[in-house]
Amino acid sequence: MNATFSLVDDPEAYRAGIRVVMTERRRVADTFECIGDPLLRRLGDYWLSLRTGRPMPSRRDIDPAAMPWALPYVYLVDCLTDAGPGADGGRWRYRYRVAGEAIEQVFRGRMGRSSARHVWLDDMIAPEALPLVMERWRPLAESGQILFMQGMIYRLADRFARGCRLMLPLAEIPGGPVTGFIGITRCDWTIPVIDPAAADITITHIPAAGLA
Repeated sequence: MNATFSLVDDPEAYRAGIRVVMTERRRVADTFECIGDPLLRRLGDYWLSLRTGRPMPSRRDIDPAAMPWALPYVYLVDCLTDAGPGADGGRWRYRYRVAGEAIEQVFRGRMGRSSARHVWLDDMIAPEALPLVMERWRPLAESGQILFMQGMIYRLADRFARGCRLMLPLAEIPGGPVTGFIGITRCDWTIPVIDPAAADITITHIPAAGLA
């Protein structure tokens, strides 16, 4: 099923006087065929190889030495059930555990901090934009769906980035609930000449259970 709608995005851009109207398309897929970037596809295949009969691997299964080609672009995030500030309907919060250098550069530019390590998602994103991100991530945390995004994936006040992102769920107990995910993001930055064709994103959810 596909869904297409338009939304106004990026409170930072509004404060800078830049109006960003973004078109978001949502899809469901049952394979990795929609992933064109070779590094994202390679990480997806690595994740599949770690499952060994389980719906998803655990964080302990991930060996950085086995994926040096991905390290600048990857990040590990904990998915925590927490009713505190920033929770998703009193349920989910997300905390960055570690991030590669390319991701850290974006974080430093956005937050003015030295590292994304141990930072909550709701401390990274403007409150006005947080519900949108939480809605996109919810199927991953609730049911272990893989999340693939392609299009305008970062939006700052003076520029935006087009690229792709893959988020793969992890569970510490075989068959248990999602406890985190490994993600990879690749993008190119550009000055925002806000073209409706450029300001779009496609969100694809891939049920992990159906993957071979």
